[in-house]
Amino acid sequence: MSQQSIESQIYADPPQSPQSSKNDKRGLCSNEIVVAVSATVIVFVLSTLVAFYKCIKKQTSFIKIETSELPERNDVTVFNDIGVTLTYEKIVQATRHFSLTNCIGNGGFGSTYKAEISTGLTLAIKRLLVERCQGVLQFNAEIRSLVSINHPNLITLIGYFSSKTDMFLIYNYLPGGNLEKFIQDRANKIFNYKVLYKIAMDIALAICFLHDQCVPRIIHRDIKPSNILLDNEQNAYLSDFGLSRIMGIETYSTTAVAGTFGYVAPEYAETSRVSDKADVYSYGVVLLELLSDKRALDPSFSVYENGFNIVSWANMLLRNDQAHEFFYTSLWEAGPEDKLMNVLHLALMCTVDLVTDRLRMRQVVEELKDLAPLVP
Repeated sequence: MSQQSIESQIYADPPQSPQSSKNDKRGLCSNEIVVAVSATVIVFVLSTLVAFYKCIKKQTSFIKIETSELPERNDVTVFNDIGVTLTYEKIVQATRHFSLTNCIGNGGFGSTYKAEISTGLTLAIKRLLVERCQGVLQFNAEIRSLVSINHPNLITLIGYFSSKTDMFLIYNYLPGGNLEKFIQDRANKIFNYKVLYKIAMDIALAICFLHDQCVPRIIHRDIKPSNILLDNEQNAYLSDFGLSRIMGIETYSTTAVAGTFGYVAPEYAETSRVSDKADVYSYGVVLLELLSDKRALDPSFSVYENGFNIVSWANMLLRNDQAHEFFYTSLWEAGPEDKLMNVLHLALMCTVDLVTDRLRMRQVVEELKDLAPLVP
């Protein structure tokens, strides 16, 4: 046997039986499965790591934008000079980054924060939720309504800031809170006919200004206690013009019903036609709340038919000669009873269902002048 044939026999593969061939194929198939599964796991892990990295990178990028690209001074638009330069960063710091401890009010489209800019200078910052489309509309409506008007009983719009990620309005700060809170806490405050009259007249003058002296005319559409602010001397200021409607020379406008249930005039709720007399109705409801210890839609009214409200209750008591039961107890006891009764009748003249019979705001102001408290 030659050397070549010996080497061939040594290195040649041994013959395989059919059974052993099948076993090898099974082994190869299992190996392929293991490799495939391992590859899938590796790909999944790598994909997860890549996604996590992108997420972290995106967050880091956002944080960098927040801190390194703070708006410049001229990004805060100012209408009324307050003697201090306002910047985005200064306002954020003054509100402690819009912390809950600085929050002084909440609404459907944002919150209001107290901002102490410097010693003796405190502002109110109304921050809107930019993701709410309606909030943006209210933001623009408020600027449009307040930017060119000025009245002692209207809140002062100092300026605003607007970007893709943040929007807020800047107002003068009123330490007395809103009328809703005042009504709730009045047992612990000085509240008599003099205070009642001052608040009623202040708001009547503000609304009268909007209806008859503004060019163009403005309908507020959301007059209620929470939108009436007070200072420490109980001077009242009308605020929150987010739902206001600029009317021009028209007497009414057809629009989607806006406002707060209980203060919305019946004709507006039924027909969507709003006029300045819708504001008069809302004012009348606020006046009724000031006179009594009931809210516009007080829970105690549930014993009556549907739609029964503070207006219905006042009219019912008058018909039954029980008008004295309508008044806040300490207010009625302090008097004067005749003027309190006249204010009640005035409030009901503001809230009659028939629009043609309802007073205009300038008439309300004239009626109030005759009800002024006696000067001591």
